[in-house]
Amino acid sequence: MPLIRSIKNAEISLGLWEITEASSFFEEASPYRAVASHPGQQLQQLASRMVLKALQPLFPFEQIQLNPAGKPFLSEGMPQFSISHTRGFAAGIISNETPVGIDIEWISPRVLKIEKKFLNPHEHALLASLSEQDRIVFASLFWSIKETVYKCWGNGGVDFSEDIKIQSFSLQDQGTAAIQFGQSAAVHDVHYFREGDLWLSYMHAFLQ
Repeated sequence: MPLIRSIKNAEISLGLWEITEASSFFEEASPYRAVASHPGQQLQQLASRMVLKALQPLFPFEQIQLNPAGKPFLSEGMPQFSISHTRGFAAGIISNETPVGIDIEWISPRVLKIEKKFLNPHEHALLASLSEQDRIVFASLFWSIKETVYKCWGNGGVDFSEDIKIQSFSLQDQGTAAIQFGQSAAVHDVHYFREGDLWLSYMHAFLQ
């Protein structure tokens, strides 16, 4: 189906696609060909590139390269972009000026099993007063936010607990989190919204 959510302004174009089509639909619509071995992953890869095409019909897929950390990119002077996909959904974001990151994550109790690996003491404190269900919801959001920052950075070598610090956020289905990255004192915004049981988070920023 077409994009179910989209944002377009002077800084970014963003889209979220619910995958209801077969792989053949995307292969006919886009020159991109999936490289994953699993059919489900292939479908998600195809759908994420379809989002880029929907946002920018002449998107130069044939010029995509991978940096040493595995991040796809285009040459200097061309659009900055980021993609994300999961079961049933794909998302993408494009900016003509600023590095971008995007991530989509299902809200899942499994996040509680790994939260010690990516939350720092301040973030644990932000979630401490929540019920177990709300903790699942917002710990899933925190994971998505950190994935978004990691993708915006794009160079690897990041400790999710120590290098990506969520300073504040809103206990709402849509909002903005304030984050710090690495040793920099600069504060950046990561925006997010909930779509059913899915979080989408995104940012556009120069990180150092």
